[in-house]
Amino acid sequence: MIALLRKNIIPLVNFFELSAVIVIIILALCIQLIVHELPCPLCLLQRVGFLCMAYGFLMNFRFGFRPSHYSIVLVSGLYTCFVALRQIALHVIPGTGAYGSAILGFHLYTWSFIAAMAIVVITSLLLGVDHQFQPTQNRGKGWLFLTHSLFAIVSIIIAANIVSVILECGFKTCPDDPVRYELLETSGKV
Repeated sequence: MIALLRKNIIPLVNFFELSAVIVIIILALCIQLIVHELPCPLCLLQRVGFLCMAYGFLMNFRFGFRPSHYSIVLVSGLYTCFVALRQIALHVIPGTGAYGSAILGFHLYTWSFIAAMAIVVITSLLLGVDHQFQPTQNRGKGWLFLTHSLFAIVSIIIAANIVSVILECGFKTCPDDPVRYELLETSGKV
């Protein structure tokens, strides 16, 4: 039982972390589309960081667990932490206001920092498990289906974010405090 758990815990933790990243990006899109809170440029950069983390985990699922894939996750996670921390620093001074609504007492950029830091810590701990880097045998059709499904989900999320950014910013610099979709506004659709 312990050998089976030891063998399957690494893919399970990777799946959990990738699922967390996917849920975070989907929730950000839902808040954008349902609550009509457009993401600021720093919010968009945090989404890029999370998508890069997803890429590292997807590489683990597709090509096997490698330190180079974990390094993509770690660098992307640190990048996301720094961008979120920059945004937190902008709004930490009393009287400067905040960007967006609070969820459970924290704004999305604070949650972004917490989630990215948690992923960095968990991924750092995963790097200490040496047996995952040994060559593995063919994982079977179920694993292949899961990998393809995860790639499809992340690809759809990336496409949705690209469309969202183009609609929000048009083909110019994104506004600091967006209140409308620039491309739709300039084309007369809104």
